[in-house]
Amino acid sequence: MSLRRQVIDTLFGGNRDPLTRIVKRAGGSGTPNASLTAPIGTFCCIDYNGQVTDDDIYINTDGATAWSLVYDASEKGHLYTAY
Repeated sequence: MSLRRQVIDTLFGGNRDPLTRIVKRAGGSGTPNASLTAPIGTFCCIDYNGQVTDDDIYINTDGATAWSLVYDASEKGHLYTAY
């Protein structure tokens, strides 16, 4: 098995197109940890209407409720929205 395939299998649960699993979490506060369940490798975009964590992006790391921050919008800038 190639290293590429091993990384995809590990980080995204074998999903060959990781960007098909993106959820938007709106109208809350804090991280999705322990409160949002999703398959491993799912991305979660935070939309908390102007709060510090707005536009942060997390990835699910266990196929349940564990999430890791992969993009901190307060340091790197907010997501581009064309709507």
